[in-house]
Amino acid sequence: MRAPSRPETAPAALRLQGLTWRPLTRREPTIAGLDLEIPAGQRVLLAGASGSGKSTVLRALAGLLDPETGEGSGLAPAPARPGERGLLLQNPAHALVAASVGRDAAFGPENAALPRSEIRARADDALAAARVDLDPSRAPLEASGGQQQRVALAGALALGPDLLLLDEPTSMLDAATSQQVRTAILEAARDRTLVLAEHRIEPWLPHVDRLVVLGPQAEVLADGEPLALLRERRALLVEAGVVEENGDRSTSADGAAGAAHDGPVVAALRGVTVPARGLRDTIDLEVPSGRITVLTGPSGAGKTTALRVMLGATAPATGSVERPERERIASVPQNPEHSFVARTVREEVLASPWAGDEQFAAQLLDRSGLAHLAGAHPSRLSGGEQRRVAIVAALAQRPSLLALDEPTVGLDARRRREVRDLLTEAAAQGCAVLVASHDPELIDHAHETLVLPASAEPAAPSARARRIPADALNPLTLCLIGILAALGSFAVQTWQGGLLALLPLALLAPLAVRTLRGGLLRLVPILLSAAGLAWTTALLGEAPALSGDAWLLGLKEAARIMVFVAPGVLALGSVEVTALGDALGGRLRLPARPVAAAVVALVRVGHLGRQWEIITRTRVQRGLGSPASPRLLASSTLALLVDTLRGAEQQALAMDSRGFATATQRTWAEPSRLSRADLVGTALAVGLLVWPLAAELIVR
Repeated sequence: MRAPSRPETAPAALRLQGLTWRPLTRREPTIAGLDLEIPAGQRVLLAGASGSGKSTVLRALAGLLDPETGEGSGLAPAPARPGERGLLLQNPAHALVAASVGRDAAFGPENAALPRSEIRARADDALAAARVDLDPSRAPLEASGGQQQRVALAGALALGPDLLLLDEPTSMLDAATSQQVRTAILEAARDRTLVLAEHRIEPWLPHVDRLVVLGPQAEVLADGEPLALLRERRALLVEAGVVEENGDRSTSADGAAGAAHDGPVVAALRGVTVPARGLRDTIDLEVPSGRITVLTGPSGAGKTTALRVMLGATAPATGSVERPERERIASVPQNPEHSFVARTVREEVLASPWAGDEQFAAQLLDRSGLAHLAGAHPSRLSGGEQRRVAIVAALAQRPSLLALDEPTVGLDARRRREVRDLLTEAAAQGCAVLVASHDPELIDHAHETLVLPASAEPAAPSARARRIPADALNPLTLCLIGILAALGSFAVQTWQGGLLALLPLALLAPLAVRTLRGGLLRLVPILLSAAGLAWTTALLGEAPALSGDAWLLGLKEAARIMVFVAPGVLALGSVEVTALGDALGGRLRLPARPVAAAVVALVRVGHLGRQWEIITRTRVQRGLGSPASPRLLASSTLALLVDTLRGAEQQALAMDSRGFATATQRTWAEPSRLSRADLVGTALAVGLLVWPLAAELIVR
């Protein structure tokens, strides 16, 4: 299995000289005068405290610091060819751009306008090199975290980059999956230049040539052979948050987390399973006060699902749950930004009505190293700082049960120790602490550990949707049906003609819906709109209000709106987003970039529901309102918008690293074919155009 080959030209050394960069959202630069040279073919590990600028350095090396988002000098030139520098973001979900695994790997070669045969070959080679064992038709956002990392790696490899830039590629994975991803990365890198940023450096040390330690504003604190730096400058590495002091990790739970309190059971799962979310094996778990309990296990084993069940966000398929009253529960989601509601860190910590002790909040901020950021906006902090803010805000509620999902991801060694100390103190004060984590240090630190087994069934490809006659039609034909049917609706002049014009809709609808439920869900908004239009017309129309003639006039308007909208909704509801992009870009030759960007956006829209559910649930759990509260809905909407915009920014970066920024000409990996079925579809579209007029002639 080989990664796609690179061009024959020899790769050049990378050089940053006097690099300074200040994002527009910050007063101080994140990088101040960085000098860094990396010879071709060298493997370099970037390390440093959270917020030291490692991610920004990777973007600078990729030539993807956007002058519209910040001010800088000494910026690296843009890549000479699409995909010359492959950038892999920390959150792989931001790097996934397509509706299927196969098309995601093909995205870069499409941007390079390669021939279709070469696009397919490069995508296949990249998926094999990254050890992706998913069905190519599988939706990548439905895969596990480890598989997403490998799919994202395949996307970076498909253009044969000279340079691989990886931002914490294993931070969210369990040990076994991390090893698999690490092996895939090292095999794919081969003689390429490799630069990666990681907080957990030990597993990478045998495989890199050089360790570069960054301090505040990306100042180079140490640079040299990794093992030599560990021997000779360990004190500096400890001070920089790169490694922990000797003896920090304890093999004794009681020794690490302090003397355990044999308090009462605060929460419990008894005989719980949730097969629909991957939790197939029965869980029995008791969480006593005064103890830290860690849920661990392979990626996809159901740790987050178990937390959701404990918090009441997911109903178990079997078993029962015991938990305290809502005001005695605090939680920290995997993405801390999902919980933010205030304009400053201080206000965020005190936002919950159950967190009113300002002195206690100030103490928590001080102990977590956040006191100097009390006036900063939470969303403008680094990822590690945001995570600590979310934890402190939860502790400020003085909960009986504190549930945290991966609380140490993205934190340097010192900050991980501070989080463990905060959890230890909470347990010492009688709180029951439940954590889902892969962190070996946190697992060692806990009083109790429950290891969830791997899922009993391997991740299967997405179920194939039932074939329907509409699948035989080109998306352009389906668009034509919707357009001509809408034009034909203007011929409806009477309620009798309107009802007769709806007859083809009733007869043809089964040909365009896969399930009765799905079809009804698509039609419900139209039916509600038609009913509302009929009511307002009957009430406010030309005829006497709510008279028989008024209702008939309302019926005519309702029928017209149904004829106008319903055919297009039913026809286009069966269109696969990627196929529509192939048709618009490949068949109609519309501008490539807008079409590709629209396809990526539509793919992401389908996953907003899960983000909305997390955001609203987190606010409800903080006591900020009920799910129907207008204030909570308004703040959740704003949070979803901010989250979507930030995700879009990250995704745009990932797309540009795969050649999208310069893709004025583009090849579409799959052809958009027209067949005989499209002749039938075109005839149907013409029929829907003229039928309403014919219906009016019939009823007169």
